[in-house]
Amino acid sequence: MRLGDLIRCVIDDVRMGTTQGDMSSRFHSTMAEITAQVCLRISESSGIRRIALSGGVFQNRLLLRMTVASLRESGFEVLIHSLIPTNDGGISLGQAVIASFAN
Repeated sequence: MRLGDLIRCVIDDVRMGTTQGDMSSRFHSTMAEITAQVCLRISESSGIRRIALSGGVFQNRLLLRMTVASLRESGFEVLIHSLIPTNDGGISLGQAVIASFAN
């Protein structure tokens, strides 16, 4: 599924009165699958099989869990944060590390 298709499906669901829970479930599932499909395409041309999921979007535990499962089902090794926060705290730490090398 393409992103435009996903948006059309959400609009159709709203028009049909689909419950928010059902829409949310389908949205997250589709986003996880889109992520896995993009990783597969990149892997086919590059041979990369190790994927790091990082950034604020992966603070969403449902999306993270579904994406990890989809990627692992496709044979990827998936790396996720365990000691560093995925959002501003991680950015701040990265900035501090870079700053420590200046001078």
